[in-house]
Amino acid sequence: MSGWERTHRRYHLVYDVASDVAQHGAAGVDKWRRAIDAEFGGLDGFLLDVRRRWFTAVEACSDHVAAPMAEAAKRNKLLRVVLDTFAEHLAIAGPQPAHAQSA
Repeated sequence: MSGWERTHRRYHLVYDVASDVAQHGAAGVDKWRRAIDAEFGGLDGFLLDVRRRWFTAVEACSDHVAAPMAEAAKRNKLLRVVLDTFAEHLAIAGPQPAHAQSA
């Protein structure tokens, strides 16, 4: 499998899971557990990947808008939903850089 195939598969999994989390809350990950475990090694790895995507989105907006966090939240609502839903999960809990917090 190529790196591109893995990246593409992970992208789709993140947004499929995030869509279910937006609709069903934390229980939205339940039907995806096997895929999450296979792809990310568990929920911790998945959440860390979502957080990395969020940081990247904020950084991408930081050079061209006055409020990069708000712009990233507008463009990446599903990522923000996952991070807010699992904010207390040990993998991503704790102090966060200012750009990582909700808009």
